[in-house]
Amino acid sequence: MLRLKELREQRRLNQEGLALKFNVSQSTISAYEVGDRVPDLETLISIANFFNVSLDYLAGLSDLKQPIKQSDLSADELEHLYIYRQLNDIDREKVKAYIDGLQRK
Repeated sequence: MLRLKELREQRRLNQEGLALKFNVSQSTISAYEVGDRVPDLETLISIANFFNVSLDYLAGLSDLKQPIKQSDLSADELEHLYIYRQLNDIDREKVKAYIDGLQRK
């Protein structure tokens, strides 16, 4: 799995420690990390829950550790998102460039 090693190292866990947590061998964790084996769905869910990330993030399908839920957004944020989605590609790029500029300050 693309991000298992990264997540494990961020928590300062070794493969043996993670293996104990999920009741598998160290070699199984190693095989997961290099992509030789894929955990079953129940194990994937357990790993995602343990690291507090989404399955998409764990699998490398998303860069968001947790998806943003509509209930997490304020009314203003929802309105801005609605407006953003109506913009054409050129205007969306302008918005992205403006936000990038604000982040660099």
